Amino acid sequence: MTTRQRNTLSRVLTLPAALIAVGILATATATATATATAGAITAPTAGQVRLALPAPTGQHRIGTTTMHLVDSARPDPWAPTPRSRELKIQLWYPSTTTAGHRATPWMTRAEQAHLESDYFNVPTGRLAWPITHGHEGAPADRAARHPVILYSHGSRGDRTYDTALVEELASHGYIVVTIDHTFDAGEVEFPDGRVEVRNKAAVLAMSDADVVAVRTTDTRFVLDRLTALAAGTNPDAEHRPVPRGLGAALDLTSVGMFGHSMGGATTLETMHDDSRVRAGATLDGPVFGDAATAGLAQPLLLMSSGWVNPTRDAMWDALWPKLTGWRQRLNLGDSGHLSYTDFELLIPQAQPVIGWPTEQLDHFLGTGDGPHAIAAQRAYLLAFFDLHLRHLRTDLFDGPSPCYPEITFPR
Repeated sequence: MTTRQRNTLSRVLTLPAALIAVGILATATATATATATAGAITAPTAGQVRLALPAPTGQHRIGTTTMHLVDSARPDPWAPTPRSRELKIQLWYPSTTTAGHRATPWMTRAEQAHLESDYFNVPTGRLAWPITHGHEGAPADRAARHPVILYSHGSRGDRTYDTALVEELASHGYIVVTIDHTFDAGEVEFPDGRVEVRNKAAVLAMSDADVVAVRTTDTRFVLDRLTALAAGTNPDAEHRPVPRGLGAALDLTSVGMFGHSMGGATTLETMHDDSRVRAGATLDGPVFGDAATAGLAQPLLLMSSGWVNPTRDAMWDALWPKLTGWRQRLNLGDSGHLSYTDFELLIPQAQPVIGWPTEQLDHFLGTGDGPHAIAAQRAYLLAFFDLHLRHLRTDLFDGPSPCYPEITFPR
């Protein structure tokens, strides 16, 4: 048994019953429910290892849909051949009913196949990736407009990498829009079947600030297209049907954003460049571009991992006095850089196939308890957006909480 497995077992055995129900036991229940809903796509074949994500804790059912966006006014700086910039986004939203709408997979089959072969270097098809709690095309709850939260992944990441956090926010009444930054994302499948993978050479040929500038322009374009959707226009390049009521459910006067790693840097720069984003959170991300020198006026949550990263810490220390609005810095103890992604849960489940050595597990995921780490992230991220987008009082930022002892307050 690895150090991580021993710590996980110890923590699980001492968790309050309510937390266990929300986390581990809820995962098993949700997996069974998703399997029954989604039908044949969920059944693992012989030799596959089934992976699962925890059930969200909010009262709302979740609908989801993807859109293909084309910015015809902008050449793609990373595409191997000249073309307009193309993006894929996924919207996760409160739904009135999910009956008759299948639960969607964590990624498309083509995206999963590339992830397995490129990222994990394992034979394609050995892992049965999660079925999410989002239901394809379900009608949106438009009884009231819902605040919108944008999500930006890290380099070589994907729009799906923080689905556990995204689903939690959607289940509590937010519309979350996750963005694939094409050619910096690991893999993106478009409606015509093309799978575009990361163009590492093109991305690395740019400075970090220039990379973040491309991603920030992506994000602002997505906001523009969401504005068109709210006005009744279908922004999808193929004009595929939009789920009923989705445009009317968007509250674009109340927009937040969060991201992991370079997605965190993208969050900060988008907040600097676009006042439509009223609050933001970075999950273990650096700081590049104008935000690093000019600072920010909007509320900002900085959450770091236990991964020793002097460069990140120096960037945050330099940024801190330039933050003129609400600000909070938190640390997730006994964690690694990937602890702020679904891999905190999925890699340990996939160990029979991927076989990472203990040192690699501990470096990327730390030695803490994975389910509890995700529960803590969910709680603080939800509290942050509730406070700044809905003006709901919370005591989670007043000091350390006995419910989440792994969260400490460096400042």
